[in-house]
Amino acid sequence: MFLYLMKNLFSKNYDLYHIYLDANHFIQLN
Repeated sequence: MFLYLMKNLFSKNYDLYHIYLDANHFIQLN
């Protein structure tokens, strides 16, 4: 159960990190 929660939390943070990188890349293009 604990590992499942950790994995869920990590994948959410991973998604946020990629959104952040995409936003940074988009800002640099403008």
